[in-house]
Amino acid sequence: MTHRLFNAMLGLALAVQAVLAHGEIVIDRTRIIYTASAPGVTVNLHNEADGPRLIQVWIDAGDPQVAPESSDVPFTVTPPILRLDAGKHRALRVMYHAPQDKAMAAPQESVYWLNVLGIRPTVDTGNQLQFAFRTRIKLFLRPDALPGQAQQAVDTLQWRLAGDGPALQVRNPSAFHVTLSSVLLTVDGVEYPSEAPPMLLPHSVARIVLKGRAPRGQGTAALRFTTLDDHGMTRTHAVSLGRTKDLAL
Repeated sequence: MTHRLFNAMLGLALAVQAVLAHGEIVIDRTRIIYTASAPGVTVNLHNEADGPRLIQVWIDAGDPQVAPESSDVPFTVTPPILRLDAGKHRALRVMYHAPQDKAMAAPQESVYWLNVLGIRPTVDTGNQLQFAFRTRIKLFLRPDALPGQAQQAVDTLQWRLAGDGPALQVRNPSAFHVTLSSVLLTVDGVEYPSEAPPMLLPHSVARIVLKGRAPRGQGTAALRFTTLDDHGMTRTHAVSLGRTKDLAL
């Protein structure tokens, strides 16, 4: 019955994304860095709710709508289903199962997502609406022999003004993901922020749309942005894009 309850509640959890950030089951980190040769990674959960919770844990490849039993990823999590009493902690073990030679030969990082779904246990819900809370954090699979260092990837980003609308183009030539948490372009004292900074994939080019009307005339363009490091800490960076003429971003 417990397994059927989890499957039934998953759809509800997917529908309440607005409150997922306030989930009752707290994970001890905001991201997981999994070195391909590691035997496993331990993740700790803490129940901050006012009572016990049933918890289901699984990993997906990026589709938040995929059901746990349909997720095809090279990871397992132990235990996948558990009960956690209020105020208690529990350790999870994440293990990677792809051949090591394949992982070592990969040219770049891969990203997956760890899902933690918490449900208030009950035998008969009747006609009452029962809320489930789900938290998703990124799991980066990092091959051992990648060129460069993850903390230096942000320094290799190549920025330029895009040719249409208020926008920027950024190229990430590194083998690592770079998570942007804010982007702010300033031209002669006028600010043009990004409302949805992306995560930059390895060896990729992204276009970042900025809020506001494209400035005209000659001006000095300065870029200030923040990123999240391997520990989820915010790092601030500044780049000068130089002077522009008849600037149409």
